Amino acid sequence: MSLLLLSFLFADVSESISIAPAIGLISRSRIPFYLKRIISSKFFSSIWNKFKSIFSKALKIGDIANGISDLKEYLQFFGYLNSSTLHSNFTDEFTENLQSGIIKFQRYFNLSVTGQLDKDTYNIISQPRCGVPDIVNGITTTLFKPWWRNAEKKLLTYGFHPKNNVTDDVKSLFQDAFNRWSNVTSLEFTETTSFNGSDIHIAFLTLDGKGGTVGGGYINNSVNVGSIYLNADEQWMLSNENVIDDDDVDLESVVMHQIGHLLGLGHSYVKEAIMYPIVLPEKKIKLVNVDDLQRIQQIYGVKT
Repeated sequence: MSLLLLSFLFADVSESISIAPAIGLISRSRIPFYLKRIISSKFFSSIWNKFKSIFSKALKIGDIANGISDLKEYLQFFGYLNSSTLHSNFTDEFTENLQSGIIKFQRYFNLSVTGQLDKDTYNIISQPRCGVPDIVNGITTTLFKPWWRNAEKKLLTYGFHPKNNVTDDVKSLFQDAFNRWSNVTSLEFTETTSFNGSDIHIAFLTLDGKGGTVGGGYINNSVNVGSIYLNADEQWMLSNENVIDDDDVDLESVVMHQIGHLLGLGHSYVKEAIMYPIVLPEKKIKLVNVDDLQRIQQIYGVKT
């Protein structure tokens, strides 16, 4: 079996969660396709500076500029660009197909629809975000059925990868996040020491560097396992800390988001929603947004 060598996180809680030099092995078959692509290419770790140069230009169809091929890969990756072209074969030509992808992106994020690489569009694209695509096969909502082995099961277990050695503070943060989702669903969640035997696997991996993709949630129906992957390179902040610097990322907000994926929710274009794919400075841990609540209640009903 092919194995991928990854750096894992030892969660050391001080002002933030810092990375210690731990190495672990994880099977490629256990990693979703979108994270394989992020890890193998390191694509998003260097893309932002390439984008900046082309977003300051008024480009029209037929123009050529360095960085357009990277923009095409970004838009294809997250579901906005319809293309059979492999990501490695994109050109730097501004095409009609690219313009259509930009328009689709602008509509999704409620931006002015210009078809141009304007400042507002760059401000969204240049932000750290969830690695799960926004649109899959042209569909923006997630069709859901219970992925766990017994559809009638109401108690799900979750386990942390043993190489992560997460602290009690981090475990408490995860339990709080699971409890918030439990309060609006028919499900209960409890931690187990058995990572491989758990329903939900949680692992901090080295993905694509700081400020790119913060992680993802993934359901493997073939083995009835859900997974939460988080980027170990981020400057994670705990729930009792304030996000101050631009590089700081609130861990609990991202965990809430990824649990939402495992429970059946896709991304939301509503900026205030927990399922909004772009990481914003403010904490998002309370399920009070109408968009989050309505969509989760469509799946599980109203919990009484």
